[in-house]
Amino acid sequence: MIETITWAKATEAQRKRVLIRSGLDVSRAMDPAMKVFDSVRERGDDELLALSEKYDGVKLDRKNLRVSDRDFEDAYRDAGLERVSAIRRQIALSRKFALAQLKAAPLEWQAEIADGVIGGLKWTPLESVGLYIPGGNAPYPTVMQILGVPAKVAGVKRVVACVPPKNCTAEVLVAARESGVDEVYRVGGPGAIAAMALGTASIRPVLKIVGPGSPMVVAAKFIANNSGVAIDMPAGPSEVLIVAEEKGGGKELPSLIAADMISANEHGKDSASVLVTDSRRLAAKVRAELELQVAASDRQKDVKESLRRYSAIVLVPSLKKAVDFANEYASEHLQLLVRNPRRVLRGIRNAGSVFIGKGGPWNFKALGDYAIGVNHILPTARAARAYSPVGVHTFLKAVQFSEVSQRGFEILSPILETISTAELFNGHRNCGRLRMKIAKGSSR
Repeated sequence: MIETITWAKATEAQRKRVLIRSGLDVSRAMDPAMKVFDSVRERGDDELLALSEKYDGVKLDRKNLRVSDRDFEDAYRDAGLERVSAIRRQIALSRKFALAQLKAAPLEWQAEIADGVIGGLKWTPLESVGLYIPGGNAPYPTVMQILGVPAKVAGVKRVVACVPPKNCTAEVLVAARESGVDEVYRVGGPGAIAAMALGTASIRPVLKIVGPGSPMVVAAKFIANNSGVAIDMPAGPSEVLIVAEEKGGGKELPSLIAADMISANEHGKDSASVLVTDSRRLAAKVRAELELQVAASDRQKDVKESLRRYSAIVLVPSLKKAVDFANEYASEHLQLLVRNPRRVLRGIRNAGSVFIGKGGPWNFKALGDYAIGVNHILPTARAARAYSPVGVHTFLKAVQFSEVSQRGFEILSPILETISTAELFNGHRNCGRLRMKIAKGSSR
């Protein structure tokens, strides 16, 4: 079901399977995703309706492609008070974290670069963004709110969300309304990405598309990016890496690790969970626990498949080597089940979100997904080596500005003169020379 690998002796095939995980499937998805783009470009809403019927088994028409006010009203009734209350509490925590991000860095700053020369940046919200809420095995109100909240905190005027029809549940709609999403459409898969990128009669295009999805959705986002639409990152199937040491972990540690691994695997067959440890005994106990817990899982088929495909128990000789592996793996979620997690954290360079328990195993991926308030739309498939989590900054863009006085121009002019001459751009040089004549005339 799950392979145990001594990493120092791993074959090239084993390393590739574990490290690249579902990223292997994105390249295979590019051609079919491009065909969807071409069809949506040509047929618009008609293609979206056809895709919904073909892949979701849901027959829609243009009138119910967009979620109506009546649909939202019904959603509050159907979700029930307890779930609405929980969603509101969840959103309050997410908003608090997003506001803290916004306050942590100035929205405008400037600095004197030379006498009479000022340079600065001002951050402004994007005018429109599209949120992709994935489907698959479950509805995701958590994804809706954790994308919608920072977008609205950032000040985005038009926030659009696309949800596969089968996953457009009452809870998802409540999360959309409570987080301030402006438009929700019953569209899923690469067709949704194409619609938000290209626009159709019903869905106006957006400037940026954000959100996780299957390899096909990730491929579609890459295509959208090539069409001039910004994207957040390659946010694909869920994954967790657990760094654990046996000492001080307690007798419950193997069962906790197995449960936390399964929490990633139950998302679907493309998901991944990896335990890296220096303890063969702990590895064996976790493997045994996985057998027991998988047998009791209500998503047994997908869990077994994802444990087999992209998951592993990795053995290393020391905690330091475990940290080295963690940086190489660059996980979406990283749990530190070690005696001194803060010390280990200092060595972590590559991870989407790190979970540290204070005084015990009290922090874990599932808690981050549902309750902490930190963002859980994170880079996957090693993208954490170069990308950051979604946050308020995802929905902002920087405008650079500079201010130069005559004194500043006179200081900079010799640099312009010399370098523009070296690069053979005489028109650039002439701009400076004309102004130098004015400067010399004004100083007489």
